[in-house]
Amino acid sequence: MTFAVLGPQSACAFEGGVSPFPVGSTGEFIAALPPIPGLFAVEQFNYSSSNGLYDRNGKKLPIAFKSSVYSATTRLLAAYPTTLLGANVYSQLVLPAVSLHTDVQGHGETHRGLSNITVTPVMLRWGLSQYSNITAGLDISLPTGSYNPNRTSVALGYTSWQPVLAYRYNDPAGLDVGVSNRFMFNQKNGDTDYRSGSAYAADFTAGWNFGKWKVGLVGGYLNQFRDDRQNGAVVVGNRTRSFTVGPSIAYNAGPFSINVNYQQGTYAVNTAKSNALWVNVAIPLWVKQGL
Repeated sequence: MTFAVLGPQSACAFEGGVSPFPVGSTGEFIAALPPIPGLFAVEQFNYSSSNGLYDRNGKKLPIAFKSSVYSATTRLLAAYPTTLLGANVYSQLVLPAVSLHTDVQGHGETHRGLSNITVTPVMLRWGLSQYSNITAGLDISLPTGSYNPNRTSVALGYTSWQPVLAYRYNDPAGLDVGVSNRFMFNQKNGDTDYRSGSAYAADFTAGWNFGKWKVGLVGGYLNQFRDDRQNGAVVVGNRTRSFTVGPSIAYNAGPFSINVNYQQGTYAVNTAKSNALWVNVAIPLWVKQGL
């Protein structure tokens, strides 16, 4: 989603003010890759809202701004019956459909469509112990979807290369902790000659298992460590940072699992401070028999 209606003098780092990865979206699924071959799906439903923009010092700007976003994202995961470098091998396809409404200084707009498709050609999972594992992969956010450089859009007009390294410890009878580390190396938008700066994002989860139930916290941290560039020139003082955290509850029903979490924006620099409700359902579509 982009807030292009705000214009070039807004307090939004990244082009249009939006990260090419929805920070906090991993939630319960950090390094949660099934160790068996098959095809799996995660359906993610999200509603997020914000009512203010924040400057480079984290102070709210005197700009009448509101936004609300509904999204439905399908994540398809293929687990292959092979290993590479001692790890299980996976591929992933992410398809997000988005409805975005913005209201800036009394001017309201609503736009709907497909946001950027993400592909993960290869993802690897190493089992470290009975309860812990490490995963590594490369997500590629493609310049697809309903993008228009002349108005507010639900997609971004550039490619983002995102290496990911995650760790998870999950004792079914106790502690569950995990963190996903992601770097975003963003390419130039050929339509606008704008290049969003590189950034680091960390999604995290921490909780406790009670039988089939799990309660805890999830959240995300974003830190842009390279400046944006417009027409080759550095956009000074426009890096973004944000932090969200909130409660999470999950239920493992066996054939499927469901997670609900709410993340509150507690800190924002050069971006909007958003609150988000997530409902996530994971189901196996096909599992290789005879294992």
